[in-house]
Amino acid sequence: MKRRHLLATTAATTALVGCLSGPDDEGDGEDDDAPTEPPFEIATLDAPGSESGTITVPDSSRPLLCNFTRTECPTSRGFLSTLAEAASRLEGGGYAVGGADPDVRFLSVTDGTSGPSPTDDELAAWFEANGGNWWLGRDEPGTCYDYYGIDGYPTTILVDSAGTVHWRNRGESSPGTVTATVRDTLEADAGGSDGGNESAGNRTDG
Repeated sequence: MKRRHLLATTAATTALVGCLSGPDDEGDGEDDDAPTEPPFEIATLDAPGSESGTITVPDSSRPLLCNFTRTECPTSRGFLSTLAEAASRLEGGGYAVGGADPDVRFLSVTDGTSGPSPTDDELAAWFEANGGNWWLGRDEPGTCYDYYGIDGYPTTILVDSAGTVHWRNRGESSPGTVTATVRDTLEADAGGSDGGNESAGNRTDG
């Protein structure tokens, strides 16, 4: 995992490390026995929209919007409200995001290999304070981060049930872009769309 060490040591300034660098080799969370390829099992926490247990990445039953985040990164904090608005728009459009059997699952996840190490309660409080209301978890060994090449925060990917990454975004985006991206993937899985509203070729940052 030399890539991790390189990314961590080339961050521009200490103040920006939380947003620019990915996991490195200095953390204690590494597990040599952890799988290096999907599926990855993420430990989930008790938090708004989340409960203690595990979630598998990818989710074999539905698309999964996976938001790799870090508590000390201002952009990560701000992006949670973007995801909350996107989730609300999807729910308003008839797509289930929460509940036992959603159409699409949202997951925010931190890694255990570098950066801040909040307790479960601290992480849940941070999540709630910044508008999170979906699954929240930790990738303790960092192998999911490594596989998907996470080199900055926030990085968000949309993975379908077969494990194909349909969208990848590093940094900020807009509720409209997130909503359209998720809806396009859901409609494609259902056999196509009627061509209305925000399509993949007509996304806006509104």
